[in-house]
Amino acid sequence: MQDGLVRFRPPLSRGNNVFRFEAGVFPWLVRSGLVIMKLCGLFSVARYVTRNGLRIICYHGFSVAEEHKFRSTLFIQKELFLSRIEYLRRKNFPIMALNEAIKCLDEDRLPPCATVVTMDDAWEGVYTVALPIIRKLRLPVTLYVPTFYIEHAMPVFPVTLSYLFWRTKARTVDLPRGLGKFRLDVDAEAAEGRAQEFGGSLPPADRLTFLKELAEALAVSFEEIEDRRLFQVANEQQLRELADAGVDIQLHSHNHKWPLDDRLTVEAEIAENRKFLERSVSPPFEHFCYPSGVHAKHQGEWLAALGVKTATTIKPGLNYADTPRFLLRRLVDGHRVSQIEFEAEITGFMEIIRTFREARFLSMLQRRFLTQSRP
Repeated sequence: MQDGLVRFRPPLSRGNNVFRFEAGVFPWLVRSGLVIMKLCGLFSVARYVTRNGLRIICYHGFSVAEEHKFRSTLFIQKELFLSRIEYLRRKNFPIMALNEAIKCLDEDRLPPCATVVTMDDAWEGVYTVALPIIRKLRLPVTLYVPTFYIEHAMPVFPVTLSYLFWRTKARTVDLPRGLGKFRLDVDAEAAEGRAQEFGGSLPPADRLTFLKELAEALAVSFEEIEDRRLFQVANEQQLRELADAGVDIQLHSHNHKWPLDDRLTVEAEIAENRKFLERSVSPPFEHFCYPSGVHAKHQGEWLAALGVKTATTIKPGLNYADTPRFLLRRLVDGHRVSQIEFEAEITGFMEIIRTFREARFLSMLQRRFLTQSRP
C-alpha cells in the first residue's frame, strides 16, 4: 500500500455499508418494508432472539461546519448522535464500556442487548462537539486514535484534498506542480486521483503546502479550512482531556496504514501508535481498530503477540461468545442511515436477515458442489 493513500479514506464503500440496499431496490422501498416489519412486531422478536449478541456501534467525526454534507458516513451532526443515544436509553439498550463488555462476554454474563459506542480516528470534533455530550450523559465511549496527524499538526491530507474537489465550483483545473490540466465535468476523478497520488508521496510539511496550492488552483478558500479547523484531529492536550473525562483511548495504528501480509510493518505501526499515546494518556492500550476496516484473519495472532486483546472491523453484525475477538463486528452509523434502518440493525432484525441469506448461499453452494461431483 502506498504511503498516504490509505490514510483516512472513507470508512465504507457502497458495497460493504451496513445498511446497503440490494441492487435495483429503491431505498424508500426497503425502508417502507422495514416499517411494516416493525409494525408486525418482528423487531421485538428479533431483539429477543439476538439478546445475547453484543452490539458495537461505530462513529467517526462530528461535523463542525458542513462536513456531513461532504462525507455523510465519516462526519455526523450532534443532533443525530444525540437522537441515537436517546433511542438506546429509552429502549433500554445498556451502554457499556468496551473493556467491561468484552469481559462480560467472555464470562457469559453480558446483559441482554448490551451496546458499546466506539469512535474512530480522533477527529477534533470528538473533542469540541461530542465531549460535552459525553460528559453530560456520562456516556462510555472507546476512541480509536491514529497518531500520525497528531505528530504532524495539519488537516488530514486525503480527506482535505477530496473536500477541495467537492467544494470547488471551477469547471477546469490546472493542477499545481505540473500535474496537468483537467476538465472537472468529465475528469474530476482522474484529477483527484493524480493529486492524491502525488501529494501522498510528499513529506508532511510539503504536503500542507501542496494542499494550499491546490486550493488556490480550485478557487477554494484554504483560510476558511484552517480558521474553522476542518479535518483536524485532536491534539495531545485534547486527548488528555478526553481521557480525563472517561473516554477510553485505544489503538488505531500510527499512519492509518495496514498491510495484510507485512508483519514487521504491522508491529511497527502498533509500537509507534502505542509509544505516541503513552506521551499523553495512561495505558493499557490493548484494544485495536483496523484502519479503514482492512484486515486478515491471520493478523489476530500478530496482534495477540503485541499485547492486544480485541480488534474491531466494519463488518456488520452482532458479537457472541464464539465471535473471534480479533474480528469483532460493528454497526457503522451516519447520516445515510435512516432511523428505521438503525432500529433494524440495533434490534438484531438485520442480523437474522443476514443469517438466512448466508444459510441460503451456503445451501446453494452445497447443491452446486453435489451436482458437479456426480458422475
